[in-house]
Parts: sequence; structure tokens; C-alpha cells
Amino acid sequence: MQRIHAQIIDKGPLTEREAEVLRYMCEGLFSTEIALRLFRSPRTIGKHIENIAGKLNARGSSEIVLIARETGLVQITLSNPINPALKIVLLLIMFSNLMPQHGMRRPKTPRAPTVRLVRLQNRN
Repeated sequence: MQRIHAQIIDKGPLTEREAEVLRYMCEGLFSTEIALRLFRSPRTIGKHIENIAGKLNARGSSEIVLIARETGLVQITLSNPINPALKIVLLLIMFSNLMPQHGMRRPKTPRAPTVRLVRLQNRN
């Protein structure tokens, strides 16, 4: 899996904080994740994104990233992929956790309660 790395080349009309939010947006983070990294509320980050969209004349997050890349505000690069041997080890660990271990029984499935039908007699 490759990791996206973004670097602000030119802030342009953006403030320092808006440029930082833009960088995280270009790395693929959601506003809640950006809020956690910058120790701000998601609402504040949303307002920064609105300001960025207004300054770049964009209509949404994906268009913000596209315009920022095309105008040279940000440079986006991909990091080297994970070592193939490490990838195999991670896959083996993941699949071993999915398979039941030797000697382990399946958990009992709960049985549906038994319903008894009783015929009522007419006592007239």
C-alpha cells in the first residue's frame, strides 16, 4: 500500500492554517481526522475547508485538491510501497486470525425457543 505525501509549495491566498488543512486534505484525510491532528473541532475544520473552497473557487473537497495540484499550490507524491516480504507476513497474520485455531470448537449457536401450540377446547 502506498502512502500519499503532500507538500505545500506556495500558500497563495491561503492562511497558514488553511494551507495546513489543504495539505492534509491532499493526503486523503477526512475533516474529522484533520481535526484530531490539529487539535481543533471538526466544525472549525469545516469552516477552513469552506474558506479554502471560496478562495480557490471550488465546489467541493475533491475539486479543492484538483485545483491546488493544477495551480501548483501543493505537490503530491507517493511513498515507496511496503516491502513484499512484509506484505506477505501481514497477510498471513490477518488470515490466521480469521481461521479457527486447532482444538477450538465453534461457538454454540443459540437455539430458537420452542413454541408449543395448545389447542383450546370449547367448554360450552
